[in-house]
Amino acid sequence: MNLSVPHKNVRYIKIVRVLAFLVVIYILSAVVVYMRLSSLRDQLSLEIAEQQTLLVALSETTARNGADSVTESIIKDCSQDDRSNFDDLLGRLDKGLSKSELLKLENIFGNCGSFYAQRKALMVSRLGRELEVYSAYVEQLNTLTTIDVSTEYNVEGWKQLVEQEKKQSELFSALVTQQDTIITTLISGTKTDSIEMKTILQEARETQEKLLLENRETAETRATLIPL
Repeated sequence: MNLSVPHKNVRYIKIVRVLAFLVVIYILSAVVVYMRLSSLRDQLSLEIAEQQTLLVALSETTARNGADSVTESIIKDCSQDDRSNFDDLLGRLDKGLSKSELLKLENIFGNCGSFYAQRKALMVSRLGRELEVYSAYVEQLNTLTTIDVSTEYNVEGWKQLVEQEKKQSELFSALVTQQDTIITTLISGTKTDSIEMKTILQEARETQEKLLLENRETAETRATLIPL
């Protein structure tokens, strides 16, 4: 009589039970991991959507040379009277100003002249920082999916927009510097028809033309990101 057969059956049953237990544990673990990953993907998708909404708001405000509450609290404009005088004098600069008017314009230029350029620069900087957050969220989502979602969320398009806004900001600041140079050169007694002044004025015109061109190209990029 072979007494080892029942013993072998018992061992086989124990092994099957252990394997079945391990399979159940594996399945349960896989389900838990899947649910956690799914929850994380949903959370990231929500954060991306919220960040995208912020990018849209900032880009639209930046496009019209406006400012959000954060920027307004940092960059302050000159007084209302100085702003009114500055805009009037600067608007008549190409038609010719008297020496006293030029001196007045120079006096308020430091407080009023760079306001919009500084505000633009800060808004562009904010837009760039928020894009970094946006890109990081999308990259994290990429690691949790089997497809590249960067195209879906148009990360490269947003990067292009920020770069174009940076160029506009740089041109804006350059134009302010050129305007200041025009004023100080005229105060020094240089004639408007001199070679020196013609060169400065030509540079300012070229900067304005580049700014207009960059503005159009930026608007085209923005339209692909924020359809009307």
